[in-house]
Amino acid sequence: MRKSYVLVVLLVVVCIALAGLLMKSRMQQPVAATNAKPGLLAAVVAKPIFKYGLNLSDFKVLKHVVKQNEIFADILMQYNVTYQTIDFLAHESKSIFNLNKMKAGNNCTVLCEKTNNGLVPKKLVYEEDKVNYVVFNLDDSLYTYRGQNKVERKHQEVNGVINSSLYETLESNNMSPTLAVRLSEIFAWTVDFYKIQQGDKFKVVYDEDFVNGESVGIGEISSAVFNSSGKDFYAFYYAKDAAHEGDYYDENGNSMKKEFLKAPVKFSRISSHYSLNRFHPVTKEWKAHLGTDYAAPFGTPIMATADGIVEDACFKIYNGNYVKIRHNGQYKTQYLHMSKIGKGIHPGVRVKQGEIIGYIGATGLATGPHVCYRFWKDGQQVDPLKQKLTFSDPMPAKYKADFLAKTKATKQRMDAIVYQAPKPRAEKAVEDVADNYDSKYTLLRKDF
Repeated sequence: MRKSYVLVVLLVVVCIALAGLLMKSRMQQPVAATNAKPGLLAAVVAKPIFKYGLNLSDFKVLKHVVKQNEIFADILMQYNVTYQTIDFLAHESKSIFNLNKMKAGNNCTVLCEKTNNGLVPKKLVYEEDKVNYVVFNLDDSLYTYRGQNKVERKHQEVNGVINSSLYETLESNNMSPTLAVRLSEIFAWTVDFYKIQQGDKFKVVYDEDFVNGESVGIGEISSAVFNSSGKDFYAFYYAKDAAHEGDYYDENGNSMKKEFLKAPVKFSRISSHYSLNRFHPVTKEWKAHLGTDYAAPFGTPIMATADGIVEDACFKIYNGNYVKIRHNGQYKTQYLHMSKIGKGIHPGVRVKQGEIIGYIGATGLATGPHVCYRFWKDGQQVDPLKQKLTFSDPMPAKYKADFLAKTKATKQRMDAIVYQAPKPRAEKAVEDVADNYDSKYTLLRKDF
C-alpha cells in the first residue's frame, strides 16, 4: 500500500515538471509575424532618413525659412544658441560662406537633440540653392563646411507646337520656360522671335539636372530644330576639341551666329517700325522714323547687337540717354531713350555682342518705355530688319568632316521625332501633413 502511494506521488511530480517545461518552451517561441500589430512591425523595419549627408532620424528636425532682413544671429538666437557660439561661428566661417549672403526665402534646417531640459540645437543647415548647402556644427566642436545634394542628370527630348508664345507653350506643357530663353539665344540670328506664328514648331534634345526628383537646371542643349513659317532651322552643338568651348552650327556646318542680333532686347515687341513717313505721337507731325522701336518694361536690359567700340554714351534732349557703337567701317548702331546707361559704358570702350549697355526707359522724346534702335550702313540709316547679314566665325575646313559625320545620325533622329503636344509631367501628390508640423517651429518629422 505504501509503495503504491509513493508511485502516485512520483507520477504527479513528473507530470508537473513536464507541464512546466512545455509552458517555458512555448513562451520562448517568437511571436508569429501575422500576430504582430502593423504599427509595431513598421517601427521595427523603418529605414533611417538621410539628407545633407546626415542621419536625420537621430535628431528632432526643425524647419525655418529666412525672413526679410533676418540675419544669421537672429535665426540661431530663436533656438537658444548662445551669442558666444554665434560670434565664434560668424568669424570662423568667413572663408567658407559669407553670412551676409543669406537670402530671404531660403530654407534652414535646425537639427536638435531632445533632452530633459528641452531641445538642444546640434546643427544648422542653410540651403544656398537646391544643390548647395552649408552646415554649421553647434555641438561641442564648432565648425562650418559645405556640401552638395546628389544631382541626377537626365537626357530629355521634347517637342511642341506653338499656340500662343514659345514661353507659354513650354510652360503649359510642364516644360522648363528656361528653354525658351536658351532657344531664343541659339536661334537669335536666324529666327525672328517677334514674328512667331501659331503653328510654328520646335524639337529640343538637352540635359536636365534633378535633385530628389525636382528639376534644378537646364544643361547643354545638344541639338534643336525650330520650324518657323514652314521652314526648318537646325542647330547642333559642336566642340572642336577638349581645349575649346563648343558653339552651335546648322546642318551644313555654318555658325548660327550672324554679325548682328535681330533685336537689342529679349522677349519684347516692335511698337513702331522703320518708316520714311510716320505720325509722331509726341510732336503730332508726319516725319521719317529712321529707327525700330522695341517696347519693353522699364529696366529691361538693352544689349549690343554686335561687337564694336562705343562712340557716344550720353544724354541729349531728344534722344534721352543713348549709346552709339561703331562695329566696323561699314556698320554703326544706336540705342535711344534708356533709363540709364550701363556701368562702364563710355566712349572708347570695346563691347561684345550681347553685352548689356543700358536699360529700357522713356528719357528724351518718348511716350513710354522702349528703345529706339537705329542702324547705319555706309553712313546711311537703314532698316536693320531688311539687311542681308553674313555669318561670322565659319567652321575651319579641318573640322567640318568630323562635324558632318557626328551630326548625321543626330539629324536623322531629330527628323524622326513626330511633332505632338508633350504629355504633362505627373503632378506630385500632396499629402496631408498637418499633423507633421509644430505650430511654433514648423517641426517636420518625416517626408524628407
